[in-house]
This record gives sequence, structure tokens and C-alpha cells, in this order.
Amino acid sequence: MSAGGLVTLMQPQRAPQGMRVLAFTVDLDRDCNVAVPGEMAAASRDRGRGVPPRHSASAEGMEAIADMLRSLSLPATVFAEGETLLSLPDASVLRGHELACHGMGHEDLTGESSGLVPDDGELRAIIRRSKEALSSRCGIVPRGFRAPYLNIDPRVLSHLGEEGFSYDSSMTAAAEEGSVTPWRLDNGMLEIPLARDRDAEGRIMDSYLWAMHEGRRPVEDYFGMLERFRAGALVMATHSWHVAEGVRDGRRGKAEAAAQTEALAQVLGRAKDLGFEVLTLEELERRFSADR
Repeated sequence: MSAGGLVTLMQPQRAPQGMRVLAFTVDLDRDCNVAVPGEMAAASRDRGRGVPPRHSASAEGMEAIADMLRSLSLPATVFAEGETLLSLPDASVLRGHELACHGMGHEDLTGESSGLVPDDGELRAIIRRSKEALSSRCGIVPRGFRAPYLNIDPRVLSHLGEEGFSYDSSMTAAAEEGSVTPWRLDNGMLEIPLARDRDAEGRIMDSYLWAMHEGRRPVEDYFGMLERFRAGALVMATHSWHVAEGVRDGRRGKAEAAAQTEALAQVLGRAKDLGFEVLTLEELERRFSADR
């Protein structure tokens, strides 16, 4: 730990020889979540009935994504928000995938989005409750964490290390020369970041698939990201609810939801065709730990 008990970043470590990994991750959280100023937990975007949290689009999307992954024989890492996990009609849809934590009520852990910064006691309680939700519903002890809104800072990372997490996947790193390598934090956790790249026209694009789901980028842009990637670990991410609900357009019909799922399948199928090894983040973290 650094002075004051806060985590500092250490130098990136070299990826194991020949590593070219894709990790597909799903944030299982409340439908179309939005931060509420002055409130710890998130709401769902108002669709004419107020902003109480909704979970039905998330459950529908998760089922569609799980079916798609089964058809491709691919694993995923699911970052499950505790309240959404507990609301799932059938948690068996998650079987065969790694489960990791994503807060309890999609709380803004740094206050960047809500303006409300949790104190140390509140932060510990959120992290512990999110772990307990995964334990009680699925019988597992999670190794990984992704912060809601990707809002992370040294204080949050310090608490995660104290609670026994092995890795975090909340940051974003530039894919320099087609490579992203996870790095070790000084509390022993591994940071496995999302990627930031430039498309064929030089525009910045992230490996979070939000823009694809909102119709701002075609699936071919993500084919290009895969084709440009040469070494290390490429983490791609989506929300489960984004299959069944758009931010701008609201609930999707069956045909549109199927098209969203098919777009995900095309991205993952392209990765397989390009020879990526597809791993969960837990498998990736263990590989880096073994190589230390």
C-alpha cells in the first residue's frame, strides 16, 4: 500500500508469451441505469412511470445473451449487481459463466456521477453486500469487481483488496500498437482494463459495445478493433439490458432484440475466426498470477 493506505499503480507487466486473449464481459444491472444526484443507488431511466429500478429488460437480455454464448460454446464474465441478481427469475441462466461483483444497487462509489461520496463504512458495506448477494444466490465467492459507471479510484481499490478481490476491470487503457496488457496494483490485485482504440477513420472508440447497441457504430467497427489487436488481453463489454432496451428508444421489440443479440454473436464469432483465445477474467487473472 502507499502512504495513507491508498493503492497506487505499478508498472504494467509483460503479457505471457503469445497471449492474444478476448474476454467478453456482461454487466448485469438495472435497466437503463442512471445516477440520481444526492442518492447512493441508481434509478432506471424514466419511461413514463417514474424512476424506480426496473430489472425486466436486464433479465430478458441476459437470457438471450446466455443462449447466444451457449450456441458459440463461449464463456463470459458476468459482473452482477446484487439487487438485479436477486431479482432474476432463474439464476441458472448464469451457469457456466464466471460471476463477479458490480455493486449492490449500482452505487456511484466515487461520487463522480451522483455527487454523493460514500464514506469508508458505507463503501465497505456496499462491497460486502454485493459479495453476499452472489454467495447467497449462486453459492460462489467472487474474485473480480467492476465499478458501476466505471467510476473507480485508489480508495475504492484499497477496500476491494482488503475484501479479498483478486482483480478489477473498471479502467480503460489505450490499445497501443494493437496491445493492452493488464497491470498489477501495489495491493496485489490485477487491473484488467477495457480498451480504447481508433477506428479506420482515426476516431476514438472503446471496447464497451454501448455505441453499437445505440446505433452509433456498425458491427464492422468492432471487427476492425479485433483485426488491429495483436497481443495481450482485449476486454469487451456490454449491458444485459441493452439487448432489450435502448437508451434513446426504450423497450425493443422481439425482432430488434434478436438483431442486437446477433450483432454480439457476430463480434464474438469474428474473434473466434481470427484465432483469439476466449477466457473469463478469472482465468486470465490466474494465468498472470502463475506467470509472476
